[in-house]
Amino acid sequence: MPVLKRYKWLVAIALLVLVGYLMLKQYQSSLNDELNRTIRDAEANGAAYGLQHDQTACMEQSLRNIQGCSGFACGVVHGRYFKACLEQAPVSANFCNDVPSYAEEKDRDTKKWLRDVCFEHPETNICYQLMRQRQRNCGA
Repeated sequence: MPVLKRYKWLVAIALLVLVGYLMLKQYQSSLNDELNRTIRDAEANGAAYGLQHDQTACMEQSLRNIQGCSGFACGVVHGRYFKACLEQAPVSANFCNDVPSYAEEKDRDTKKWLRDVCFEHPETNICYQLMRQRQRNCGA
């Protein structure tokens, strides 16, 4: 009889773990769906903005958009907005002035430029991501 009780506990614990795992997978799936919808909306909004504004306006709007943004998902969303905006926007005469050429590994000039450009933005990491996109765009 005590052996049967022990197995009941093991089965109950295994069922709880299984239910918890399935709930976690469902929650994770709904988060991914929501993030994908948000990204698609950001891309559409960025493209629409870019059709009516130049590259500099895209950058300025993107920097306004990141205010209060600190998480990874937020950075992805605003990065996609900026990219879509740049793809549609007409070239700005001074957009690439003083932008160091892009290299996968950041050199001293790039690091200094990033610090200078993003100094006034508390969302520094996301600003860095946007400016790296700007570098890639200017190098293309």
